[in-house]
Amino acid sequence: MNFRVTDIISIKSAIAGAIFMGGMVFWVNYKEGWQLASIAASKQAVYTFFLGGIFVRISEVIALKTKEKWMGVFLGTLVASLLTITAVFGMHNMKGTPKPFESTLPTIFFAPPGFIFLSWHKRNKEDKLKALNE
Repeated sequence: MNFRVTDIISIKSAIAGAIFMGGMVFWVNYKEGWQLASIAASKQAVYTFFLGGIFVRISEVIALKTKEKWMGVFLGTLVASLLTITAVFGMHNMKGTPKPFESTLPTIFFAPPGFIFLSWHKRNKEDKLKALNE
């Protein structure tokens, strides 16, 4: 069995998420000084690249493994959103983030719709491939 990093992490989503969420957290914390904002943004970007990419893959796998499309997308979104919101809040409560809750708000607002879109897109793509192969 060949192992590929892309089996456990969605690279495109990880890069896009790291840039977007890191920028949002920098903006939220900028009034506290660019140094503290940079620390918070860096933590967010690194977290989003690794764990966010993994949580996207988890969301996609749940969406694909569940028989009914809507239930798969819902469960994938719910599980991945709860994991990521909890992890982000915990990370920002560690030393170095001036506004932990405010730094988590972008994740609260953007993660669920993002997971819905990505898991729905993945499920549709796989369903179309199955239909072509039948």
